[in-house]
Amino acid sequence: MSSLDRLLQLIDRKFLKDNEFLELEDNEHVISCEFYKPHNAHYKEFLVVIDNNGKQEEHIVCYKNM
Repeated sequence: MSSLDRLLQLIDRKFLKDNEFLELEDNEHVISCEFYKPHNAHYKEFLVVIDNNGKQEEHIVCYKNM
């Protein structure tokens, strides 16, 4: 599985665990990952900008920060 495939798999999950969020942040295809807004009392939304084969895409993922 390529790193881009793994990244897209993580983005599709939407709600990420600690290790998954760290893996997403460290992926070579991630241009930026910034806090976007609270999702609810437990989760925060992050705007992730990725390079998908030369095309920039924006995605929202949720992370439970303890």
